[in-house]
Amino acid sequence: MRLFALSGAPASLRFVFLAGLLAFSLAAVAQPQPLTIDGAVALAREKNRDLQIANLAVAKAAQRTREARGAALPTVSGFGQYLYNFQRPVSFLPGNFAGLSDNQIATLRVGGDQAFVGSVGVYQPLFQAGVKSGIRAAGLDEVRSTAEAAVTASQVVTAVRKAYLNVLITEEQLRLQQQSLTRNQQALRDARSLLLQGRASRVDTLRAYVNVENIRPDILRLTNGIAIAKTVLATTIGLDANEPLTLQDSLHYDGQLQPLTNEQAYALALENRPELRQLQLTQQLNDEQVRQATAVGRPQLAATGNVQAQAQAFDLRLGDYQWPVSSYVGLQMTVPIYSGGRVLARAQQARITRQQTERGLANEQELIRAEVLTSVSSVQEARRRVETQRQTVAAAALGYRITRDRWRAGMASRLDLTDSELALTRTKSGYLQAVYDYQTATIDLERAVGRTSN
Repeated sequence: MRLFALSGAPASLRFVFLAGLLAFSLAAVAQPQPLTIDGAVALAREKNRDLQIANLAVAKAAQRTREARGAALPTVSGFGQYLYNFQRPVSFLPGNFAGLSDNQIATLRVGGDQAFVGSVGVYQPLFQAGVKSGIRAAGLDEVRSTAEAAVTASQVVTAVRKAYLNVLITEEQLRLQQQSLTRNQQALRDARSLLLQGRASRVDTLRAYVNVENIRPDILRLTNGIAIAKTVLATTIGLDANEPLTLQDSLHYDGQLQPLTNEQAYALALENRPELRQLQLTQQLNDEQVRQATAVGRPQLAATGNVQAQAQAFDLRLGDYQWPVSSYVGLQMTVPIYSGGRVLARAQQARITRQQTERGLANEQELIRAEVLTSVSSVQEARRRVETQRQTVAAAALGYRITRDRWRAGMASRLDLTDSELALTRTKSGYLQAVYDYQTATIDLERAVGRTSN
């Protein structure tokens, strides 16, 4: 009732009400989406376009398996035909059948103007060496496609987690620069106060002002960097590039996790890596392809049958037609004799492909070994850096507080304060980078050992 009552209100009041309603609606639509790192991974599994393409490949492989099974089932086909003969078909007979000499040929037009033919045929393979092998090959290809989709999922999960961390570290770097700006602004206020008291020089005040202004471009760069990192994250997940996101997790260091040894990590990789599973299935598929190529040169046996009805007349009164039926059943054997060496060539190509897969599997195992060793080493190195940087941050913070108090008391120079503040900022930045490197190395290790399913 109040809404309709606005029709009699002044135009300015109606405008304010409508503008407020529109602003509320836009705020509701543009509300940022809260997102944890696990939520980002789950969302990517649903919306990432590369993963959707991989899942469609799995569905396509399932249909190929269905098609291969159909090769062992009977084929039933129907055929129907209607003809109108402007000139009826001609049959050729020996001349003595029509009172002509033996060396002459008599022609006779038979049938009617209207001709109908209908038939149903059945073809059932009884022995085809390549059918069972084709079914097994299609089934292996379906499982291989599933393993390939798992490879894509592993890559997507790793990319999403790293993109999430990139947003976190950029936000933390911005927060760090804002803290530095706050400290330098306080130092500028102290310098101006000391200048008025005659306890500081104008140069110290100018230096403090320059330090403040030098930080502002970094803040602008990092602010823009956060927007770019969130765009990359949204695109990697499969969301719209302009999707507003609010990250719920933080960049932290968990020192409670027990590190893996090289042997443990490599054993997990051999067991879990989808790339190895994919190559192993490809190897089995190559074996079936060799059998298929060889089976082309073997005899094939099939059962056939056909039922046919036909009629001809000079009109279209179908009820008066005679429909004689003919039918047969039989066996059909095909024996390949010579194909120009194509069968042997195809079989040899399949064997070479199998050898290539074997070499590729051995090479992939060595590459995974190197990747695992590198990832374990990177995690251990990043862990040591974090522990070292954590202690350095505490020392730098204490040094800054001492230097600030001494400067306020006139016992330290402005340059000493600037150096201690810069050391504190760099130390915190180094700790932040070490934590980021540790988290990134952990993600790479999880990818290397094949533990990216969560």
